[in-house]
Amino acid sequence: MKILNVESATNFSGGVNQTILNSIELTKRGHRVFVACVKNSPIHKKLQGRNIDFVFIEEGKIFSSSLIIRDFLSRSSVDIVHTHHSKGHTMGLMAVLFRKKEKLVVQRGVIFPAKNPLKYLNPRVNVFIANSEVVKEVLMRSFVHRKKIKVVYSAIDESRVEGLTREEVRNRFDLNGKFVFGVVANYSNWKGQDMLLEAFSKIGNKGNALLVFVGKDTEFLIDKAKKLGIERYVRVLGFREDAPKLIKGFDCVVIPSKKGESLPNVAVEAFFSKTVVTGTSIGGLPELLKDGRGFLCEPKVKSLMGAMLAVYNYDKRDEIIKKAYKFAKENLTIQKKVDRLEEIYRELLSC
Repeated sequence: MKILNVESATNFSGGVNQTILNSIELTKRGHRVFVACVKNSPIHKKLQGRNIDFVFIEEGKIFSSSLIIRDFLSRSSVDIVHTHHSKGHTMGLMAVLFRKKEKLVVQRGVIFPAKNPLKYLNPRVNVFIANSEVVKEVLMRSFVHRKKIKVVYSAIDESRVEGLTREEVRNRFDLNGKFVFGVVANYSNWKGQDMLLEAFSKIGNKGNALLVFVGKDTEFLIDKAKKLGIERYVRVLGFREDAPKLIKGFDCVVIPSKKGESLPNVAVEAFFSKTVVTGTSIGGLPELLKDGRGFLCEPKVKSLMGAMLAVYNYDKRDEIIKKAYKFAKENLTIQKKVDRLEEIYRELLSC
């Protein structure tokens, strides 16, 4: 198959990483992959030298970029146009308008309501791919027919969590003898780090518990920890390129989000790292953590405190880890994801 991925983003994100992983795996399987992107963007730099051809679009210019893509399609024999992010969706839709050959696939990976519902009702879109059941529900609330939506879970490159052992992480950061609750996320109000600090401060006997934050701008949490009087129980590591590799050194990954999560990569990384996950009942987290694959709580201080105590005192964490790891190997590898994409693409081309 000949597949064109349309990726308009000029920053690196979880969504961009999914496009990169898809493109590499599809190329490995013998498909001809093209990527429409901005020159020198992160996706361009990361896919250079991987037998992938590029169609360079103009940053922030939807109309002219759609014309560039349309011109490319008129000169190439592309089967599938798979768009990523909202602007890419618009570019792809405009590029294939009144063209019959290419099948248009639109990726959706956020739980926010569609800003322009009419774009989602356009009959030229052949299928929507949601990265979780909760995203599928959001699309249906925008009146997209359920038969037009396929759920394909996001995946990770397992090498992202490899390279360091649990012992190496704990020795490097002086975590031995501690029960480590780790949070891997850039600082943001909706990510819930402030709420988690408050919950942690209300635990009376903290014992050997330690709360570790990893991510951009998490340094802002130091003053709050001091005001709460818990600075000796809190460690802030800031932004680190190797953040996924540190998860093995934690006893529990906490995802205290207040809103916005669809299928958080850090939960998947924790599954593959064989680390217990505690998360709030937001977005796709209940979907990931159900059936005994983790601990769920409400996005409230008291509930978070209760969940942390439950994990700390639970003596069968290994059972949770086994279930989560099994689910990840069966559903969340890039190989499983691309198996599903190929199935959807072939189904479209057979119609």
